[in-house]
Amino acid sequence: MRAQSVIALLTIASVQLPMAHAVDSDAVGREYTRQATDVARRVVLAEFAKHPERIHPMSMKCTFQLDRHGGPHDVKVVSNTRDRWAEDTARRALAAAKYPPIPKSVIQQSGSDLASLEYKFELGAKQR
Repeated sequence: MRAQSVIALLTIASVQLPMAHAVDSDAVGREYTRQATDVARRVVLAEFAKHPERIHPMSMKCTFQLDRHGGPHDVKVVSNTRDRWAEDTARRALAAAKYPPIPKSVIQQSGSDLASLEYKFELGAKQR
């Protein structure tokens, strides 16, 4: 079964770099955020697609930091249904993923070489 037929909805609620609201006005920061969250979305979906029988409607909050080289740190995943398998699967996928390095201009503007990401996955069966 394809991932699209198992996972009906996957949304990213919010992503923040340490410069708070300044990212909204910085095209480079927005593009980096888009790239990093796209990687996160793809790796989690790929892992869930391997076990469609275990997928059920749920919401998951994922938080982690990326260092200047794109290395993930402090990965945390919590589901609204407390599905340990889903949380562990997402956590492992996010921690093992290869993210793009943070652009130097974003590091200079923010004054930090860490990007903090937080987002929410909404998972559910596709309606026909």
